[in-house]
Amino acid sequence: MLLSVLSKTINNKPDIIQFAKDRKYEEAWIIPLESNKPSEQGISAYLSKNNYELLIVEYIWNSKIDNERFVLTVFLDQNCQLRDHKIFIDLCLEMFFNYDTFTNFIELFDQKIIGRSYLFLNSPETCNMSIFNYWLSVGPVDLWNHGEVYNFEVIKQKIESRPEVEKTKLNYQGLLFRFNISGKENGPIYGLKTPCCQKDGEEWTVDCDLVNEWMKKIIKI
Repeated sequence: MLLSVLSKTINNKPDIIQFAKDRKYEEAWIIPLESNKPSEQGISAYLSKNNYELLIVEYIWNSKIDNERFVLTVFLDQNCQLRDHKIFIDLCLEMFFNYDTFTNFIELFDQKIIGRSYLFLNSPETCNMSIFNYWLSVGPVDLWNHGEVYNFEVIKQKIESRPEVEKTKLNYQGLLFRFNISGKENGPIYGLKTPCCQKDGEEWTVDCDLVNEWMKKIIKI
């Protein structure tokens, strides 16, 4: 089971939480673990700034370690039991600053926000890659869809066809496994970004060995 694999791999606290509105990740509200928990006024100010429909949370583990970085992205959509955006942010921050273990965190998120056991119980539907917090402005490269035979040489060719994603000075790349984008499951859309790059000087380059390792682990689980 994927949850078991991740629980054995992710052994420390997330060090960044960020919120985004309507997939505008370039404008994300980024909150590092070493900062103070945002005030009620700060949360209200964020929510009241600009009109939006969709609220997204991202938890980032090992944000400064390229080969150990993981990102969990969850959409607060119509398939979550919780709908209130203020309570959503409060609960996400509470679980971030009081984080215990990965397994307990997932159980709490399922219970308090989604309303049922859900995260990582099903297989991903797609996998793509882009640059963190520049995901839509640069554009992702689609690597795999559910039902396709896994062929790493094809994956490499797809990455190499997008040199602006393969090498970049903007930010680190993420290998994103997306869950329930079809809406078939009884829960929200969410995603997991796994390690896939290394930094040399000021430039991040996709590490194909990491890509192959994590695609095998998650797609063939």
